[in-house]
Amino acid sequence: MTDTIEMSGIEVPKKLNRTAKKLAKAGEKLVQIAPAILESRASQQMLAIARMGMLDKILGYLVTTDKNVHFVRPGIAWDSVQTMPLDIIDDVAYEKEFHNNTLKIKAGERAEKIIFYDDMDGIKFYQYIKHICSGR
Repeated sequence: MTDTIEMSGIEVPKKLNRTAKKLAKAGEKLVQIAPAILESRASQQMLAIARMGMLDKILGYLVTTDKNVHFVRPGIAWDSVQTMPLDIIDDVAYEKEFHNNTLKIKAGERAEKIIFYDDMDGIKFYQYIKHICSGR
């Protein structure tokens, strides 16, 4: 058995299979899936795990589609999903410029910090959001 499946050319972790299928059914095309957590929803221990890039202890994922950004915490019976439409995102910025894999996503007066397990995933997300924002 493998730990991932492929959908739309994107590797989907097996534990996100349910969410990925729902997104596809809703007409959303996967752009990126990256292990990440929201700072507002994490304990200090969870933040440390993410910052160290402990991929064997992934606690959440950032699922980016062509329409939305979804923050997913997989569960046994159901997944906890928070969604932010791409069209309300005003900007994305680095916290401490590449030193802790943390990006701040801004929507109006509100902001949310996202901690990526891998800095390359954060860079890809940053570039995608900057491209979306500059296209408006």
